[in-house]
Amino acid sequence: MSEIEVREFQPDDIETFHALHDAVFPPVPFEQMRRWMARDDVTAGVAVQDGRIVGEIPLHVREFVIRPGLTARLAFEHSVCVQEEMRGQGIGSAIQDEIKRFMQGRADVLSVYRGGERTAAYNHYDRNGLKDLCYVRSWTLARPAAVAAGGPEPQPADAILAREAEIIELFESAYAHAGGYQRRAPGFYETAMTQLEAVELGTEYRVLFAGEGGRPEGHCIIGLQEGGAAVTVMELATRDRDPAVALRLLRGVCGAAVLEGMGVTVELHDGGVYRPVFEALGFAPQPRGNMIMATPLDWGRVARATWLPQPGLADARVEVWTPREEFVAHEPNHGPSRTITLEMKHEQAARWLLSRLDLGAALEREMVTCRGARPGDREALARAIPWTPWEVQGIDHI
Repeated sequence: MSEIEVREFQPDDIETFHALHDAVFPPVPFEQMRRWMARDDVTAGVAVQDGRIVGEIPLHVREFVIRPGLTARLAFEHSVCVQEEMRGQGIGSAIQDEIKRFMQGRADVLSVYRGGERTAAYNHYDRNGLKDLCYVRSWTLARPAAVAAGGPEPQPADAILAREAEIIELFESAYAHAGGYQRRAPGFYETAMTQLEAVELGTEYRVLFAGEGGRPEGHCIIGLQEGGAAVTVMELATRDRDPAVALRLLRGVCGAAVLEGMGVTVELHDGGVYRPVFEALGFAPQPRGNMIMATPLDWGRVARATWLPQPGLADARVEVWTPREEFVAHEPNHGPSRTITLEMKHEQAARWLLSRLDLGAALEREMVTCRGARPGDREALARAIPWTPWEVQGIDHI
């Protein structure tokens, strides 16, 4: 057999690309796969042998909210597969390395939704430099009949598209304080409901609105999967994060679950704004299961994009050292008069650049060390890239 070529996906690869996908994951109709891979925001890294795809890592590039007012282009890996008899030969890692090369300038960060911290798949991403940014856990309600009540009735998926502008307005009202989700813009929901994972799982989407008399005060998007045991809350948003409206919507979801003969499930951050509402209804938390993992593709560029100017650091060059990376996080416009060096682990650097590390606390506890700082510099460094709460949404998952 010939050597394996590792490169970016090309349109002529589609037949064997599709065949490998369907050998590993729930099948996707060929034309849907072809249309998905033809999108401008979609590509893949592939391993090719004798003209046939033997490994593939599809990518979907998304405008992702890091913190309020700041977005970055995150390339999310998904539906990763290697031909069964060729696993364990480093093909996946070779594709990862090639992705990090050809995605330079086209995405800021390489990312993946992952679970199973003790699994070989999780360790594969960890070895390739993708580090945990946040954690979510499943919350389940096995007997929704106990809290179901009359209220909003589920509407079909068409209502999501017809009322997209209202849904986006509600979402922005609910989550303007946070990051951790794909930016909501016209066309987002159509893409979310037709992306590959939704097709693989056969997800049927519905939506509930609160406040039908005038403008809606909240919405909840739910998903039902073929053969599933639970209705999944995919997105919940209320104007100004009103918990009473959220409670009314969730009681309606519970009513829908009773009619389907199902339970209800949702994935939440421990600090999520609607967690108290789910707790009040009796949802039970499970051990943490999923996370977003990521690594910057150009560390210095991401640092400069996320840096908030600090007058006290205007004359300082800020360098970052990790066991695996060295980069400049801040360079004064007119040349530095002094240098500050932050020393941290690789995973800490990834989290910090994406506003997921409280640098001030890490410095205080000596988890991150610093050379060359003057009084007040540490506080300014913590403000320059501030920690931000994230609110990951189930409908974003791929």
